[in-house]
Amino acid sequence: MNSRYKFFALAILAFLLGGVASGASATALPADPCALLAPADIQVLAPNATIGRGVMDGSMAPLGVGCTYTWGPRSPEWGDSALTITVMDTSQAYPGVSADLLKQGMLAQVKSGGANASQVPGVGDAALLTFEERVSSTTAQAYFAAKGIQLTLTFHAGDSLSNKDKLIALLKRAASRL
Repeated sequence: MNSRYKFFALAILAFLLGGVASGASATALPADPCALLAPADIQVLAPNATIGRGVMDGSMAPLGVGCTYTWGPRSPEWGDSALTITVMDTSQAYPGVSADLLKQGMLAQVKSGGANASQVPGVGDAALLTFEERVSSTTAQAYFAAKGIQLTLTFHAGDSLSNKDKLIALLKRAASRL
C-alpha cells in the first residue's frame, strides 16, 4: 500500500477511535507473551531454519507486552526473518474507546487497505491481515472485546505474504492461549 493510502487509513482509524466511552473490561496481559507460541509452532514459517527462544519485550507496559523470534539467514533485502507477537490492553492503548468502535476501526482498515488488507474470519471479534510491501512484512491482528485485548503477529521476511495462511493459523493458535 502506498504511503498516501496508508496515511488515509490511519487517519480514518484515528478519527473512528477518538472520544467514545469504553465498554470493554480489561484483563491482565500475559506475563510471558513468548508462551503464546513456541519455536516449534513458528517453525512452519521457516521449516529449514533454527528458531530459538523468543525475546520478551516489556517496554510497552502498561499498554502491552511483546515477544520477538528472529532467525537467519540474514538477507540484504530484508535483514533477519522475524515473528513479533504483541498483546495490547485496549483500555490502556485506546482509553475511552468502545468495543464497537474498536471493531469498526479494524474493519475500516480492511476497506481502506485495498488488495493489501483482508478480513480474517474465525478469530476474535474482529481480525484482519495486512501486507506492507516496502518492508516485506505481513501482519495478522485480532481484537477480543471480552478480554479487552488486541493480539498482533507481524512476520517479517522476503516471503511473508506467501505465508499468510500459516500466519493466520499462528494467530488462531496464539489466540487460543490467551
